[in-house]
Amino acid sequence: MALKSLSEIRGLNDPLKQFQVTFTISDLPALKLALAQQKLTGIISGNGDTVDAKTLELRCTSFSYPGTKIGQSSTTIGGFRRKLATIQNKSGEWTCNITEDQNGGVLNTIQAWCDLIHNPFNGVRAPSSVYVSTCVVRIQRATDKHSEYGDRGRTLWLKGFYPIKYSVGEINTSDSTAVNVSVTFNYDWWSETPTSLSALGV
Repeated sequence: MALKSLSEIRGLNDPLKQFQVTFTISDLPALKLALAQQKLTGIISGNGDTVDAKTLELRCTSFSYPGTKIGQSSTTIGGFRRKLATIQNKSGEWTCNITEDQNGGVLNTIQAWCDLIHNPFNGVRAPSSVYVSTCVVRIQRATDKHSEYGDRGRTLWLKGFYPIKYSVGEINTSDSTAVNVSVTFNYDWWSETPTSLSALGV
């Protein structure tokens, strides 16, 4: 590898810091309905603790970043295989790790959202318009002086967003480490610009 001059290295932009990347999950409609459902069932069970979207963000310790994959098709020309690009796939899974609270509000919230999608007791499956939400991932530039990102940062809109799996790691009762919940969400596609009125409301 060739040596680079100091002037070239100094000319590079500052690296993106991980703390400059944040996310927000839209309350409407899915999360609001899930929280209302948990509050209602909590009257009977006595377990109605939940957390809102802002608390999920604040309690999150890490999360993934959406990506893109180009599909490929194969053809053979003169005995040699060639791969040609097809469509761009911007769907995927988004994972995050969230620290649980003393009242189990994080697990209650995610489970209530899963129950909204499919209730295992009565077999009811809700329409996607009820359980699908939007997640917004934002990158704030280091030079920004404002509290809002505006046009100077980068904003990704994850559409068709809903939980598909969650798990809690092994718990050691003699350890004081906080309990973390790993949640995997589906997203159908992502875009760098809002594409609907619901996205603008996040």
